[in-house]
Amino acid sequence: MALVAGLWQIVLGLVISTGYLDPDLVSRFTTVSSLGEAIDEGLYWIMFAVALGTLAEIGLAVRKRRE
Repeated sequence: MALVAGLWQIVLGLVISTGYLDPDLVSRFTTVSSLGEAIDEGLYWIMFAVALGTLAEIGLAVRKRRE
């Protein structure tokens, strides 16, 4: 879910920055005030998702090794 949320914010920021959508949509769909902040927050969400997935994989590997 975090990966999808991050990708959504990045795509929304890029689409609005190209002029396809109204810039006021950033404040409607996100909690940030600018396009740059939306992209940055999307990258943070993606990094969080990757880190969480890595920890989950490490946990599974440790559990299998104990068994």
